[in-house]
Amino acid sequence: MSAWGVGILQDDTVSDIVGFVKDRIKTGESVAIATNSAFSHFSELENDEDDAPLLWLALAHVQWTYGILEDRILARVRKDLQLGNGLGRWSDDSKALAKRKEVLTKFFNKIAKPKPKPSPLPRLIVRKAPFKAGDCLSILLDDGRYTAALVLRADNTNPEYGMNLVASLDYLEAEPPSLEFFELRKWLIKSHGNWKNEQEISWYQTVRFKEASKRISIVGSIDVRPSDPHDSRFYSGWKILGTQITLCREHAAKIL
Repeated sequence: MSAWGVGILQDDTVSDIVGFVKDRIKTGESVAIATNSAFSHFSELENDEDDAPLLWLALAHVQWTYGILEDRILARVRKDLQLGNGLGRWSDDSKALAKRKEVLTKFFNKIAKPKPKPSPLPRLIVRKAPFKAGDCLSILLDDGRYTAALVLRADNTNPEYGMNLVASLDYLEAEPPSLEFFELRKWLIKSHGNWKNEQEISWYQTVRFKEASKRISIVGSIDVRPSDPHDSRFYSGWKILGTQITLCREHAAKIL
């Protein structure tokens, strides 16, 4: 089950559809065209008796939010409500089923009337990755010491959420790292806790970068080598960049 609650938006499928429509609107499509794009993109949902009603609920929500609710969509939501479509996943829990029916009824009663103050259409906010591949970063830690990290990639495929692939280096000193140090490629390896000698490398998105940027500076830039790591399964916030070095050093001191 993709739902984590009985609310209309407490469902992965609904959230995905709403997000898709918003993203299309941000690219310049009208609400109506973005809706048609969603119909095409999520057309396979119509073949599933549980998921099909979710498609119409999602489109009804997003259209009503922006003050443009098509009659065909309202009619379909009404039909699904009357026939009890899409309730199969709730049938094993009578309390949840009753709450879901209540939520659906309230939702329909709400969208049956135009939204008094439609929300403004979402706009595209460009947030490019803050660094380019090869940038050598000096990070000031809370204790006044410095550590280092190398930017390996910049990915701006999603213009609103640019990302940098950053690998931390095994450096912890009172002075910022020199540019020559980055050429040594002394990757930080984690063996503390549940880590099993894994490299500290992660994708960092632009969200809340401004807060962390005060302690990050560019020492210079070097060429990224073909042998350098080029991906990671981890995603992190800039706030924690550099924090693993102290844990690694503490662990190393204990085993000496």
